[in-house]
Amino acid sequence: MKTVPTLLTTTSEEFISQMNIFQRYYDRIQLDIADGNLVPNTTTQIEDILEAVTENKVTISPNSTFDFHLMVADYESELEKIVKIQQQNIRINTVLINASREINIGKLNSTYTFSIGLDVFPDTTIEGLAHEYDLDCVPNVQIMTVNPGFQGSPFLPEMLQKIEQLRVQGYSGEILIDGGVNSNTLQVISSRSYKPDIICIGSYLTKAGSDLDYRVSELKKFEQ
Repeated sequence: MKTVPTLLTTTSEEFISQMNIFQRYYDRIQLDIADGNLVPNTTTQIEDILEAVTENKVTISPNSTFDFHLMVADYESELEKIVKIQQQNIRINTVLINASREINIGKLNSTYTFSIGLDVFPDTTIEGLAHEYDLDCVPNVQIMTVNPGFQGSPFLPEMLQKIEQLRVQGYSGEILIDGGVNSNTLQVISSRSYKPDIICIGSYLTKAGSDLDYRVSELKKFEQ
């Protein structure tokens, strides 16, 4: 398991501040993008991130790589904006699109140089996912362990069974979980026979304040 911070910001200033903080601790960061349609929240938009980068308001380390979690209705236009960020010599690892959008994931992965994966909300079953998609063509699956939209929502431990269901079906891609992760729920996650590859962590890190060094060090103990 590897831990990754998830940044859900609502202003450019907040985005810049959190980027400056978390690049000191992590070389992989996930950025949540919400448009207020797919989930009831609106975050800093990709064009705001691009502006911060192109106007040198934020420094991006050459060692940093980024995931984008697109909680948006119009994912196609967002992908083109991500390409513009990539053109600024910023490394994009994975872009996660909600499985309900019924995307042609094979076509998208042949179109873009970054990986396109699926984001699975709590009401999406693995059986339904496997019926809708050829999972052999899906390089990444992110399982939401909260009802998405806002950081700090309660953890849904029953969602962890989706990891086992994916692996039993023979899925060999990267599995991420996102939502409600803290020192207590990490104990639950690490006790499972089937563990995620990536644990995305939001408010436990972004709202840590003066405890951030301690929390990062504690999280590192769970990495394998």
